Amino acid sequence: MTVMHIEQMKKNFGNNAVLRGITLSVAEGEVLAVLGPSGSGKSTLLRCATFLDHMDSGSIRYFDAPPITFEEGSIQHGDIKKVRHDFGLVFQDFNLFPHWTVWKNITDAPLRVQKRDPALVRKEAGALLEKLNLSDKTDAYPSHLSGGQRQRVAIARALALQPRMLFFDEPTSALDPELTGEILMVIRQLAAENMTMVIVTHETHFAAEVADRAVFMDEGVILEEGPARRLIYHPTENRTKQFLRKLGA
Repeated sequence: MTVMHIEQMKKNFGNNAVLRGITLSVAEGEVLAVLGPSGSGKSTLLRCATFLDHMDSGSIRYFDAPPITFEEGSIQHGDIKKVRHDFGLVFQDFNLFPHWTVWKNITDAPLRVQKRDPALVRKEAGALLEKLNLSDKTDAYPSHLSGGQRQRVAIARALALQPRMLFFDEPTSALDPELTGEILMVIRQLAAENMTMVIVTHETHFAAEVADRAVFMDEGVILEEGPARRLIYHPTENRTKQFLRKLGA
């Protein structure tokens, strides 16, 4: 089953064409790695896919909902509200509310936005904290946590909304190598649980291990795509080879 399909997504910032006609599908349970140099459009792709930015033109469909189409940066057809809770997004800089405890960061949206049963939300939040080894940080504030702990809280917050798929935007770029391992272990566990994920990452060896498929972006287009291990270790495009060689893949 296709859970997300993007058709001819385009996005400009002024005269700079950041996305130049991206077409991409993700299947249920699939882990897709998005690779590419800085400025290739990877983060913009995620921001447009999750409606933090509006694409200039193109369409996106989630699960069996009608496609949401854009022209000149405005929605022409479809309803974002109907699909917004189908996905979660984990940012590279955590984006936690600094004046809220870990518990409130995780439970606020399920309670206030989704208006779910408080007892059930508390039970699920407790299970998430235990799963992510954060049970002793319930009353802590983000400033009192390590970078790895803050990113695990961000993942717990996304999972608390019970999304059907997750987007990760460079989830380890703000972490040192030791803390990076913590987050990669969490993502590896989610992959084992068949969570559908799209991961923008520069961790190529990890992507080869965890992702089912990978795409390589450059200058706003997808230059190459295929099985993750094949693309990372045996790319066919010269630009992909050049990029991966610099990363030591």
